[in-house]
Amino acid sequence: MAGVYINIIGHGLTVSNKCAEAIKLEFPSVEVNRADDPDLLPSSGDGVVKLALVEEEMVEDDIDLDVLESMSAKCIALAYNDKSVALRFFDHVSEREAFSRFGFLPMNLRYDCWVSMLRLLFLGHGCVPQDLMKLGGHKPPLDHKLIKTRPKPRLTPREREILALVARGKQNKLIAGELALSEHTVKLHMHHIIKKLGVRNRTEAAGIYLSNPRGSA
Repeated sequence: MAGVYINIIGHGLTVSNKCAEAIKLEFPSVEVNRADDPDLLPSSGDGVVKLALVEEEMVEDDIDLDVLESMSAKCIALAYNDKSVALRFFDHVSEREAFSRFGFLPMNLRYDCWVSMLRLLFLGHGCVPQDLMKLGGHKPPLDHKLIKTRPKPRLTPREREILALVARGKQNKLIAGELALSEHTVKLHMHHIIKKLGVRNRTEAAGIYLSNPRGSA
């Protein structure tokens, strides 16, 4: 049976061994490989590389998107702590209008938010944190699936509460139990959230929340 892979490219300075173990726990059926050069990664054969995490030390001195794009991964994400490195990477991706394939994974997020963003990247969403877009002086790219232009106010307090739990990876049944609501009510709120944000599903709604959890939604 063809395998599914997550590849980590770097020296372990950004994505530590502890983080790599956390990724394995979150995706138990996925094989996680690490190498400090893309050419040293094992062949995926008939399998599929869903996500390649490029550690920031690999692009600090030279950002070559051609090399990164030559990798077979469905989504390529920069794992970073240094925002200045992420901003330079963002500018390169923006110039090439490649947000459909490239994304960003801040390593200083709270664990549940980090895991939620990791899941979005694994699903092929090119997540771009809103602070990078603001600091870079760019408007959201037209083809970016998660960032939408939207008037305020948007969501009710209850809807924001539910969206925060969705962004933490909780399913409707667990949300209903935590908030003392029926599962049908949670589904109804989720329907309204998706409609108001102008997205297609709960995953994209969670992506908007994670891009600005303090109230952009």
